[in-house]
Amino acid sequence: MDGSPTSLKRKQTEVNSEAKPEIPVEESVRKTAVAEYAIAMAFRDKQRVIYTSPLKALSNQKYRELSQEFSDVGLMTGDVTLSPNASCLVMTTEILRGMLYRGSEVLKEVAWVIFDEIHYMKDRERGVVWEESIIFLPPAIKMPCHVVYTDFRPTPLQHYVFPMGGSGLYLVVDENEQFKEDNFLKLQDTFTKQNLAQGNKSGNAKASGRIAKGGAASGGSDIYKIVKMIMERKFQPVIIFSFSRRECEQHAMSMSKLDFNTEEEKDVVEQVFKNAILCLNDEDRHLPAIELMLPLLQRGIAVHHSGLLPIIKELVELLFQEGLVKALFATETFAMGLNMPAKTVVFTSVKKWDGDSHRYIGSGEYIQMSGRAGRRGKDARGICIIMIDEKMEMNTLKDMVLGKPAPLALPDIGKKVSQLEEEAAMLDASGEAEVAEYDKLKLEIAQHEKQMMSAITRPERVLSFLVPGRLVKVREGGTDWGWGVVVNVVKIPSAASGEKGEMHVVPVQLPLISGLSKLRLSIPADLRPTEARQSILLAVQELEKRYPQGLPKLNPVKDMGIEDPEFVELANKIEELEHKLVSHPLHKSQDDHQIRSFQRKAEVNHEIQQLKSKMRDSQLQKFRDELKNRSRVLRRLGHIDGDGVVQLKGRAACLIDTGDELLVTELMFNGTFNDLDHHQVAALASCFIPGDRSTEQIQLRAELAKPLQQLRESAKRIAEIQRECKLEVNVDEYVEASIRPYLMDVIYCWSKGSSFAEVIQMTDIFEGSIIRLARRLDEFLNQLKAAAHAVGEVDLENKFAAASESLRRGIMFANSLYL
Repeated sequence: MDGSPTSLKRKQTEVNSEAKPEIPVEESVRKTAVAEYAIAMAFRDKQRVIYTSPLKALSNQKYRELSQEFSDVGLMTGDVTLSPNASCLVMTTEILRGMLYRGSEVLKEVAWVIFDEIHYMKDRERGVVWEESIIFLPPAIKMPCHVVYTDFRPTPLQHYVFPMGGSGLYLVVDENEQFKEDNFLKLQDTFTKQNLAQGNKSGNAKASGRIAKGGAASGGSDIYKIVKMIMERKFQPVIIFSFSRRECEQHAMSMSKLDFNTEEEKDVVEQVFKNAILCLNDEDRHLPAIELMLPLLQRGIAVHHSGLLPIIKELVELLFQEGLVKALFATETFAMGLNMPAKTVVFTSVKKWDGDSHRYIGSGEYIQMSGRAGRRGKDARGICIIMIDEKMEMNTLKDMVLGKPAPLALPDIGKKVSQLEEEAAMLDASGEAEVAEYDKLKLEIAQHEKQMMSAITRPERVLSFLVPGRLVKVREGGTDWGWGVVVNVVKIPSAASGEKGEMHVVPVQLPLISGLSKLRLSIPADLRPTEARQSILLAVQELEKRYPQGLPKLNPVKDMGIEDPEFVELANKIEELEHKLVSHPLHKSQDDHQIRSFQRKAEVNHEIQQLKSKMRDSQLQKFRDELKNRSRVLRRLGHIDGDGVVQLKGRAACLIDTGDELLVTELMFNGTFNDLDHHQVAALASCFIPGDRSTEQIQLRAELAKPLQQLRESAKRIAEIQRECKLEVNVDEYVEASIRPYLMDVIYCWSKGSSFAEVIQMTDIFEGSIIRLARRLDEFLNQLKAAAHAVGEVDLENKFAAASESLRRGIMFANSLYL
């Protein structure tokens, strides 16, 4: 959205007409204006509106922003619930899906749902949340959806490349999105020269390697040079993106000699910092992760990644918004924030680890991060600097920077359909109506002729005309064999009652005859010699030359004496259509390109429909099979009965969506939780929460080892049942993926009262990741509590409540600075 009055008016018109605009636009282009207008309309009409975002932190930020604009705003994130009866509710998309699952009363009053960062729908793991939320929304909310698209960017971008180990920046894409090939070639030359220079040195091959994989030291000095140059040229604030959290911190620490804030700014930072940590207890305020951050922030340098303490992360965001952080070292999660633009963005690498391999970042990822460059109304242009350590293909860089959307990976049939649709679009469509009319006439004649031949070739009518020498036209399926000559007619009577039939070989059956000619040929008595057969071929060819419009056919009424009224009417209809065909302008045209093009287009469209039908059928069948197999699993585990009615166990599973509901209900019903105290319950439940992996060897105390073993056995049993029910499950992989015991010890000790400073010494996992897991664990324990209540397990309900309560203290659950 370009933000101009005309553009905004267009979106507002669509909102006023109760159509739902979907607005995919460039970064920094005030998409929020449309959302704010929809909220204002809902307030005016006494309706409720829900605003969803993919991240809790983003929901907190949005709540703060909307609270300044509107009075009646609430927040629901799983961690925090504020004013749940407000007219405008900000929540994570998962919370909305949960409300839809439960049929919440709130949704009856909602007129609008706003999905922020809708591109999360393509996320492999979480995309289903957006899909289900949109599908399950009440009909009153699901209005027509208009896509309002613009690629206009108020602040244009310049894209530079910096070669690692080299010097100078190379402008590769200017503000008009023109790719500078000459500069790119100069850039490639620098790598050639570097390689030659290194070859002439000691021959140590390891000296040049760094980057995408997180290696050598030269990267630090290169980043130091770039940041220093940016400050000297007044291109700050700058965001430096890295794809490793530890790398972010290393780069920030390598800036120890740089100081970007004045004394006055340093004082403001210190004051804000001290006020922010007032909500923490005295011990937590002296955590190294907090104390080490203040000197860095005072110099105008900060770090932002998912492993930071939430309070520090939010403090960094607030200081950055106020211009007190000049150089921010961040991972790509920062690109999801709002109102966090900078003048310059630096990429320390163009490759990232995606869980499977190191790959170049996609254009969508590049657009998301580079979109932070250029502050609307402040900068004439934004600057992006890409650091690369090796030669790149020109097209790779072009596709990444110029933002061509990544193609959807389609299965084979999907690819074929796409190719055919492209072919159909490219076929000549000029005079299509005229060609369609002509083609329709030909098709009608062919259909009527087929119907007529079916009547003509009935044995009692045709046999007297099928004499040796008669020319007949033969067609089999889609193959037209042309004119042939009757040699003999074999009459095969059906076997008499009680007799055994005898098999005969009949070269041409009556239904295959598509035409009878008036003409007959004199044929030799013996057709075995090649010369005899060849003479007939020559005679047929001679007749075809003599009759270029086609051999004269027997008239079924006049020549064959068929006087059936229905048949006579059919023959007259064909004659009428043939007259229309002959008088059609295209019939006399020498150029049949149009007709061929039209026919090919019709064939292509027919093939597309068949392939789409096949695709639907195969997907539907696969889905049906999987559904049947999953139902079988649920029956085996006791979640449903033989009639598919949900049982007690199934009702408990319905209330759980944070962890593996099949596995956790198995533990609830097999008594595993009954034998544990609430500290052990909290530790065991932590295994269900996705989080960071630890590189250290897991060594558990005795009171946790046995519950973990029981959990593994239950997971193995469920995997084996799934496999027996014909689901594609690898038992070992299922157990490994379902159970994450990396923070069992940490959660157990925290639940028993250990300080945060003590528990972070027990693992190499980032502090922020521990807190994130603890908060999700609290949400999970509350779901288990609700499940226990639903099945009448009061003791378990109290145990889950006690486990949740034992976590909720100190820095783990400190309030957001945005609230």
